[in-house]
Amino acid sequence: MTSVAYLVPYFGKLPQSFPMWLLSCKMNPTINWILITDDQTTYDFPKNVRVKYCTYDEIKKRISSHFDFPVIINKPWRLCEYRPAYGEIFEEELKGFDFWGHCDMDLIWGDIRKFLSEDVFLKYDKIGFQGHSTLYRNTPEVNARYKYHAKDAISYKEAFQSDFGRCFDEGAQEKIYKELNIEYYHEPNFAHLDAYANNFYLLYLPDEDAYKNRRQVIVWDNGKIFRKYTYNGKVYTEEFMYFHTFMRPIKYKISQYNEKSCYIAYPDVIREIDRNEITANFIEKHGKCSAPIYYMRLAYSYRKKLTFKKIWKNLKVKIKVAQQRRH
Repeated sequence: MTSVAYLVPYFGKLPQSFPMWLLSCKMNPTINWILITDDQTTYDFPKNVRVKYCTYDEIKKRISSHFDFPVIINKPWRLCEYRPAYGEIFEEELKGFDFWGHCDMDLIWGDIRKFLSEDVFLKYDKIGFQGHSTLYRNTPEVNARYKYHAKDAISYKEAFQSDFGRCFDEGAQEKIYKELNIEYYHEPNFAHLDAYANNFYLLYLPDEDAYKNRRQVIVWDNGKIFRKYTYNGKVYTEEFMYFHTFMRPIKYKISQYNEKSCYIAYPDVIREIDRNEITANFIEKHGKCSAPIYYMRLAYSYRKKLTFKKIWKNLKVKIKVAQQRRH
């Protein structure tokens, strides 16, 4: 079996969602995670989640020493720009793994191996196209590909010397692989939420599936992630590799995390539920929340990060998405 390790640096207090993230990691015992953090809060870490404690200054120093030019890491979130270089920077930690990857922590894993079969690992050097989960074959050649400068893409030196986000771990890597004519795995096998909709609207899926987004909930059950949606009064189910909450101000109303429990997510709560409660009537009732209340929650949640420029940018995105959905 192909060995896999996700490397996840996280500095500051670990998020409210962390216990659920840990539980979903535990239910994937053949996948490994290496968490690098300065939060030494006691958690029940499963065997496949290894923790390495260090300070933010130490990780900045380590990354900076890897390059022969000055780099900028002025905020912890800026570490995302360096994700494609983790294979080289953290070579020691990743030694022995066939694939290494990076991922976000605002997600809940489903059954990873069900979606990433051995055939997928044999065929592709790069698996995934979004920063919230991407895997790379752990070889010197693949690990150095981020240095290739694709046409119309930012170079790694430009990205690493910028003082604001350039999404180098996403679009630039896609352009590199396309220009080099190297096929990569880009199936949208995840449930990625639209942060600006007051219902659970999944992005990156086929336009013909838009009707499924009208009323739906997300369920984690026995290590698997499902969307359950209603259509003509009936409940339909689809499985995904993971559920990405993506910036939504979700409340985790969970007192105890247990692999035998069933958890449900709807706007904007995650809680334990009896499986028999998930009916068409339940989904119709809970699949959407009040728009004014939701946008007030969203604004309050990100009040310290909001600027007029960001508000205007996000408003334009919201208008564009709304226009697309009308067609």
